[in-house]
Amino acid sequence: MAIGTATRHLQHWDFEQRAEAIIGLLEVLRPQVGLSEAQTQLWERFVEHEPGEDLRRFSEIIADGRRQATTQRQLDEDREQLHHGDLNHEGRVAVGHHYEMLRREACIYNHLLRGLIARYGDQLNRHELTDWLTRASLGVHSWVVGEITGAVSEVALHAAIMGLPELEGSRYATVDEDLTGYDFVAHWQGDLVTIDAKSGLYRPLTIRKHGHLHLEVSVPREAIEDFRITRRGLDILRREVRQALHADYESRVHAPHRYYQ
Repeated sequence: MAIGTATRHLQHWDFEQRAEAIIGLLEVLRPQVGLSEAQTQLWERFVEHEPGEDLRRFSEIIADGRRQATTQRQLDEDREQLHHGDLNHEGRVAVGHHYEMLRREACIYNHLLRGLIARYGDQLNRHELTDWLTRASLGVHSWVVGEITGAVSEVALHAAIMGLPELEGSRYATVDEDLTGYDFVAHWQGDLVTIDAKSGLYRPLTIRKHGHLHLEVSVPREAIEDFRITRRGLDILRREVRQALHADYESRVHAPHRYYQ
């Protein structure tokens, strides 16, 4: 089953041509005008002046790669300070504000990347997209892998829950809802339920959160091939969601990796 089935207009060569153009110009401009000015010029040329909505979003994802990789590094540094740093009250407030601002930026980027994969999964190659973003971020490969893995996991889980008739009104969470701690919103037996996608191999987690049922469901790597969710992957995820929905207890910790073995 292909991830993304909506009517589409762009083809693989559109993405390849645009990605190479952005990365090529970055390589030319960076030694001439510096990284900051190069990024500004890329944004003006390929994002602001691009009339096509889908190509503009793709251009934003590639052109913003370096800044987003830097944002992730700053988020990690802020988190470390907030959890382990020797900050006074004013310092905690300042770092906390900066952290939440960066979280929103990273979340918006995640939604853009997820939307691209959901819509054009059959026109994109995971290896190529990883390569483009690694080059655009100036070599931050670990960030790229994490971003793509997270986005693909969400798209795959979305495909699974959309096929569950017992979940009504299933949808992606908004940015504000995502920042609260969940990726999907639905109703089950008339009550609100939120679901968060996790990457890895863990048994589902079921808790009460903010007054409603909240599920955390892991998406195993083998459930997805390139940007395609496998039939076995769909079966696994639907089984896990149903198991979590019908749990007669709250499980506050994930089961270990061997659960899937």
